[in-house]
Amino acid sequence: MSIQETGWLGELRAAANVRRQGMRVVARRFRTKNGEIDLIAQSGSTLVFIEVKTRPHGGIGEGARAVNADKQRHVRAAARLYLQAHPWNGDIRFDVIEISAAGLRHIKNAF
Repeated sequence: MSIQETGWLGELRAAANVRRQGMRVVARRFRTKNGEIDLIAQSGSTLVFIEVKTRPHGGIGEGARAVNADKQRHVRAAARLYLQAHPWNGDIRFDVIEISAAGLRHIKNAF
């Protein structure tokens, strides 16, 4: 399986997970020149920008560690552009969902 296919399947699994938590997925793969946001979901009055990291052979924490300061900066920049196009009056947060050989871990307020 290619890296792109692995990532796509991870994003599908992450989207199913957030739906099970009662969140509504409002966008997938929001792309800008500054970066991409894998999932954008609504949880009550909070808009959640979610970075998904799939590491099928990795351990716990490996995916989250990949969301370094540079990646966070790109996600925040993309989120600003999303909010310019889709004004939001509620709270926002940034989560990471990592999928590894150990399973799925949803880290809320990751950065």
